Amino acid sequence: MHTNLFSGKVREISIISIISIIIFSNGLLFYFQNITEHDLRDSLFEQQKQRQIESTKEVSQHIGSDLSLVLSMLDGMANSIYLQQGQLSSDKTKNLLEQKYIQYSNVIDRLFILNKDNVVTVSLSRPGAYTFLGTDLSFQDWVTETRRTLQPVFSDSFESLNLYRIFITIPIINLDTKKYIGIIGASILTEKFFAHYGNVNDINSEFLVAYDKNGTILANGASRILVGQSSFGDSAQKFINHNEILNNLTRNLLEGNGGTAVYDYGRGERLATGYPIFVNGKSAFFIQVVTPTSQIYSIVNNVLSIQRIKLFPFFAAASTVAIVVLIILLRKWNIILRKEVKRRTMQLEESYDEMKIYLNEVLKELKSKK
Repeated sequence: MHTNLFSGKVREISIISIISIIIFSNGLLFYFQNITEHDLRDSLFEQQKQRQIESTKEVSQHIGSDLSLVLSMLDGMANSIYLQQGQLSSDKTKNLLEQKYIQYSNVIDRLFILNKDNVVTVSLSRPGAYTFLGTDLSFQDWVTETRRTLQPVFSDSFESLNLYRIFITIPIINLDTKKYIGIIGASILTEKFFAHYGNVNDINSEFLVAYDKNGTILANGASRILVGQSSFGDSAQKFINHNEILNNLTRNLLEGNGGTAVYDYGRGERLATGYPIFVNGKSAFFIQVVTPTSQIYSIVNNVLSIQRIKLFPFFAAASTVAIVVLIILLRKWNIILRKEVKRRTMQLEESYDEMKIYLNEVLKELKSKK
């Protein structure tokens, strides 16, 4: 029975089976590890996406808060005693503007007043910049819109000397007589302004894209040549290879809805999150935060590397146990084999003795017959 159970062929099959079990168990562990890593990768990516959604909303709120402060400053000046009295170019008015310009110079690049004929009476800007003092700005859309609505106005982008600006204006109206006196306004350099809140220069890291309500690009970290272009114009569409995923995200954003999208228009896969910028409860501008997914996955891969290091002892332990089991079985087979050899040897010796006795008897019988 032992001979059949532990014959060479059976032993060989058993060893092969154990080795197969070792390979299969490790393969199974690797398979489940890959599933776990895939689920973990998706989970971590989703977490990063949610963080970006929240950070985009926070950046939008920060920008909206800063623009609201500028609007409040202009409103306060429009209601100041000097402007209410029609002193649109007096020294006291100039001093007031200088104080406010210094206070808000990190946000605005120009602070100015227009009289009722739309002529600039006071204008402050950075050294060396053109002030437009004495210039008639009747042809500007934001002037026409301010006079028509008698409400605060956020202009579309305006280009001068390859610099793009937006204008924030408030009508100056006498609180007692309701008489229109003029306009007080500020201009903001779009790229410089939005650079306070994110990268607008490097496409290879997380960057910011800003739009006005018409979809004109005010800042774009992917390429500066897109600034001032319509997001749906030929230049911008050629740059993004008419990517419909991004276009749908942008259209939805300009309708006042936040959103997310993952896309690749030929310069690497990106995750984009968008949110409107609200000022006084109205969407004035719009931003997208764009991150290369490779940057996100680098964070994910670091976590997965740590996870693999933690799982390595399990793989090592499983292999070690399997090897120990194989060694124990081989040792037992060896012991059984030696016992079997010893038993067979004893049987052979007994057979030899019996044969010897039988031969002796046969020889004796032959001799007696002679």
